[in-house]
Parts: sequence; C-alpha cells; structure tokens
Amino acid sequence: MSVSVIAGLGNPGKSYQDTRHNVGFQVVDAYVEKLGGSWKEEAKFLSTIYTWKRGPRKVHFVKPQTFMNLSGDALSKLLHYFKIPLEELAVVYDDINLDLGRLKINQDGGAGGHNGIDDLFNKVGRRFIRFRVGLGGKYPPEIDLADFVLGKFSNTETDVIKHQMDHYHQALDLLLHRGVTIAMNQFNKRKAKHDADKIDL
Repeated sequence: MSVSVIAGLGNPGKSYQDTRHNVGFQVVDAYVEKLGGSWKEEAKFLSTIYTWKRGPRKVHFVKPQTFMNLSGDALSKLLHYFKIPLEELAVVYDDINLDLGRLKINQDGGAGGHNGIDDLFNKVGRRFIRFRVGLGGKYPPEIDLADFVLGKFSNTETDVIKHQMDHYHQALDLLLHRGVTIAMNQFNKRKAKHDADKIDL
C-alpha cells in the first residue's frame, strides 16, 4: 500500500520554530522545499498543506496548525475528507527515546510519552506509519520533559539534525516509492548518513 499523506508534527508560530518538538515540521519543510512546493493554508483541515502530484498519484504533505496536543483533530479531518486509509498516513515526529539524529520507521508501538502521537491514537487510530527522529535523552535529567522538548536545539544539536537531513529525505523517498517495508529494512539499521540509492522524483 502506498503512502498518501506525510504529516510533520509540531507547534505553529515563530516562538516554536526551532524547538526540539518541531523537528517534524523541519523535516517536511525541507522535503517540500526540495520538491519545489509551497505551503497553502487549509482552514477546513486545520493545517497547512502541499499536494505533490505525479501522474495520477497525489501525496498530501501536512503540518497541523492545532498545536501538538490536538494533532488528531487536523489529521482526522483530512483523512476523512479524502477517504484515505490510516495505513497510508506517515507521521514525522520527535522521539526522546532515540539517540539524537537517529531515524526509526515503524508501524507499531506506543506513544513513548509523545502527546501528539497519543492524540492521534485517540482520534484516528494506531495503524499509521511512524517516522521517528531522535532527540536523545532529556538533559539535565531533572528538567521537566515539556521544558526540554519545547526548548531550542543547541548549536551542536542543530548541526546533527542538518547533517542528517539528507538521510531523512532519502528515507522519505524510499517510503514514497518503494513502501514502508523496504524503507524500514534499509533505514532502521542506520545511525548516520549512508549511500542510499538515489530515487528520482
């Protein structure tokens, strides 16, 4: 089954722009820019959207504008409107349970303390593809989790995410063109940028 929706999770507004919790926005922003696309506000979906077309195929790139904890409100509206099965949704988001910059793609598991994913579980279900971008453990250890994920990336962390961006985009290419099983098999083993096959768009 092909992917029809790629949603990056984050919080809208400039004050959240470079925070750890917005890495999902960062990844899809950079990917849409690579495709030469531009975002459009779609109030009926509570989101900004770019629809990529190639022949008869359409892929909707989505950034919910509901704030993270209500991401399910936006994505449930979009999936229902376009009659898209949940299995064709891929969600890009931050994960404190993975090392900084690490990517893992999977179709099962819990929310891992992520409120946006928990909201999706409650409002759309669990059978979507998870595209998890690692933040590393929170530091200092005594910091509140919300304060950590809503904090800005350090310069070193920013460099790691930028260095890995091509890696994330290669994984999205594979996900779109060859499916989730191949994407999982190729990218879940990797910890850094590697020589993935380039796939023409």
